[in-house]
Amino acid sequence: MALNNVAHLRILSLPYTAPGRALTPRQREVLGWVGDGKTIQDIATIMGLTPATVEKHLRLARQALSVETTAQAVLKAAFQNQIFYIEN
Repeated sequence: MALNNVAHLRILSLPYTAPGRALTPRQREVLGWVGDGKTIQDIATIMGLTPATVEKHLRLARQALSVETTAQAVLKAAFQNQIFYIEN
C-alpha cells in the first residue's frame, strides 16, 4: 500500500501539458490519410487540393498537437481520439 501511495504521488508530480487545441476537420482528414500511408501528392489528389495546401494542414496539425513530426501528430491525434482507425 505504501508503494502504491508513493507511485501515486510521483505520478501527480509529473508535469502536465493540457491537450492542444482541437484539430480542424481538414487537419483530421489529412492526418487520417497520412495514417493510411498516402503520400502528400496522393492526399492532394484525393482531396482536390494542392500539395502545398496539404503540407500547410499538416504543419498546422503538428503545431496544434505540439509535436515535431507528422508521425507523432498521427499517433497523438489517434490517442486523443481526434482521428480513428478501423482495423481490417
